[in-house]
Amino acid sequence: MVVHYSETRKIDPTKGELLGDNTPNDKNRIEIGPTQVAFKEWEAAGLQLPDLQRMRRFRWERLTRHIVDRGYGGLLMFDPLNIRYATDSTNMQLWNTHNPFRAVLLCADGYMVIWDYKNSPFLSEFNPLVREQRSGADFFYFDRGDKIDVAADAFSNEVRMLIEEHGGNNKRLAVDKIMIHGLRAL
Repeated sequence: MVVHYSETRKIDPTKGELLGDNTPNDKNRIEIGPTQVAFKEWEAAGLQLPDLQRMRRFRWERLTRHIVDRGYGGLLMFDPLNIRYATDSTNMQLWNTHNPFRAVLLCADGYMVIWDYKNSPFLSEFNPLVREQRSGADFFYFDRGDKIDVAADAFSNEVRMLIEEHGGNNKRLAVDKIMIHGLRAL
């Protein structure tokens, strides 16, 4: 009998409190990954699912260590792949590559904040390492019109306050890719 993907329960209480990748079985999951076919192939090959909690913590610790080792108060990321690496959250990566609307600030003490669309904080709530969800990192004309500079100033002030609070006396900030208005405001 063929079992179609749509017939497979993503949230199944019979699987216990944790799923195979060590994430909670709590209905707070966005499934964009492999299908059941891939899972069966991996199982047949003797492969195990990655421990996502451990992977997220490793990445967070690694990034935080590199921030401190290089003498920065924080790392500000706009690149969708860097955001995915740091937070393990996805959100319209192709659209975000063309019209950046997301940002992540990782401070020297490990405090992590993500700026996302106002109505979608749930996209990163699953990760306890992301301590805050905010909005307002979109500096493109389609979203802000003639008020891009105002939005960039507001965003840069939020970043400054977070760095002062969580970066110690160090106000040096590493930035990967940023729209020109954001750069000028910082």
